[in-house]
Amino acid sequence: MTTIYLIRHSVRMPLKNIEYNTNQKKLILDEKIILNVEGEKRAQLLSEKEELQNIDAIYTSNCVRTLQTAKYMMEKQNLTAKIDDRLDERRTGKPNDDIYPDWFIRQYKYEDFKTEGGESQKDVRKRVGEVIDEILEQHKDKRIAVFAHGYAITFFLLKYCKLIDVEGRKLIFEFKNKIVLNKRINAPEVFKLTYEDKNLLNIELIQFDDLPFNQGV
Repeated sequence: MTTIYLIRHSVRMPLKNIEYNTNQKKLILDEKIILNVEGEKRAQLLSEKEELQNIDAIYTSNCVRTLQTAKYMMEKQNLTAKIDDRLDERRTGKPNDDIYPDWFIRQYKYEDFKTEGGESQKDVRKRVGEVIDEILEQHKDKRIAVFAHGYAITFFLLKYCKLIDVEGRKLIFEFKNKIVLNKRINAPEVFKLTYEDKNLLNIELIQFDDLPFNQGV
């Protein structure tokens, strides 16, 4: 059996703490935001968890915050990271909060919903799914850690899960008649996916008592 851990990055630096004097603001927001001090501590703590030992390969998005979250596991287990921008966070496009104040709910309930220049749930799920399929082909019966983002991970999970509800920012997902998510996404957060060949057998949310909720955005 192949095990894939989908891991959301740790707590990032609040945008209010950064002053910009650059024409690369959009790039910084998308890719260069770093973890804050709490995020670094949490990433190191995550790397020490028994559940996440004996990893065979690590994949990360093209964003600094995912690589920073992964680096403790990389060092502890002497692993390199394969960076793939298909694991990046959803591209938001042109803001339209004034037109769709319920945009957060819409993006989960309607898989084709997106803003001008942005991506839909379906778009993100497709590219993340391509990476997961390649991992399943190349790392059969191995244990793989994939560091990505909240939307990227949850949109991918909706390939297999039924959306029961979106309550504010709390998500309720069901897989094979079992609730696998009933809360807001933590930073970091770990989902354990178990496959037999390419057949997904189980999804489990792995929670740690010493990593209480911190939205991390």
